[in-house]
Amino acid sequence: MTKERIFIGVIGQIASGKRVLTDFFIKNYGFQPFSLSSIIHQELKKKHVSRFTRKTLQDLGDELRKKYGDDILARKAIEMVKKNYGRKIIIEGIRNPAEIKYFKTLPHFILIGIKAKRKTRFERVLQRKKSWDPKTWEEFLAVDKRDWGVGQGKSGQQVGRCMKMADYVLTNNGTVEEFEEKVKRTITNFQLI
Repeated sequence: MTKERIFIGVIGQIASGKRVLTDFFIKNYGFQPFSLSSIIHQELKKKHVSRFTRKTLQDLGDELRKKYGDDILARKAIEMVKKNYGRKIIIEGIRNPAEIKYFKTLPHFILIGIKAKRKTRFERVLQRKKSWDPKTWEEFLAVDKRDWGVGQGKSGQQVGRCMKMADYVLTNNGTVEEFEEKVKRTITNFQLI
């Protein structure tokens, strides 16, 4: 086991189970979570924006990448975790291949992708009731397509391209318990934890 920092990156479309995976690593292995969207939320606070939608978050993320480079959120994240975090960090909210390329320059970085059926993910969105989540099937489809990379430029949302860069891809169409079993089987391949 290494004494250096270990980073696990988590990617997936809306409501695929990213939070479930993150919580699993927090609870079972003492990882500390960091979400790239927390950087975007900080930017919104600076602008005194308290009411926002998922589109607002996506637009601001795209804007930051265009202005400061497509890996800006990854660079800021590593800056922040090096100051305030321990040895094991799990990073959510990765949406652009440049972020992954930056993270892959770290000595110990593992990228896990999560996929789930669209209908299953929509049902989860309705159950979790986040204020910025889509409320209708049409809104969900629009968010989902954008997230995946449909109609996006290189600085935009590119989860589809990011998934192709994953070290491991897990399917999450069942219960939390079933998904956690898949995670347990997968982490037997990790030599760092």
